[in-house]
Amino acid sequence: MGKIVAIGGGELRLNETLEMDRFIVDFSGKDKPKALFIPTASSDREEYIEVFENVYGNTLGCKTDVLKLIEEKTSASAIEEKILSADIIYVGGGNTAMMIDLWGKNKVDLYLKKAYENGTVLSGLSAGAICWFKFGHSDSNRFTGDKA
Repeated sequence: MGKIVAIGGGELRLNETLEMDRFIVDFSGKDKPKALFIPTASSDREEYIEVFENVYGNTLGCKTDVLKLIEEKTSASAIEEKILSADIIYVGGGNTAMMIDLWGKNKVDLYLKKAYENGTVLSGLSAGAICWFKFGHSDSNRFTGDKA
């Protein structure tokens, strides 16, 4: 069975979550785990990807990969391969509602469930923390300007 590490706050780019990030890497049980970053909630923002690669790759010694769903058209088989080959999956923060909708259209949710069942560490911050649960509170409306 998989492991979920939901990070309640802090900024990856400021190293505010570095101790939690170390825990996530250690929790994988691998010497040099493959860490997949899914930046969908931030619209695949390049700066966020660079921060993840710096922290998880350079600082924590992981082999990093990224699953872009907005900027690139990724095939279903490539999405499945990236997700199921990862030891750690880290989902970034941002617009939870948009991310969940896009994941459903690309079967990402189904592949993540398989990864969990295979023992992969599922983790993330903000939208990347709430996405692992059936219910939760999201501020996604602030990204669209909706008052509801």
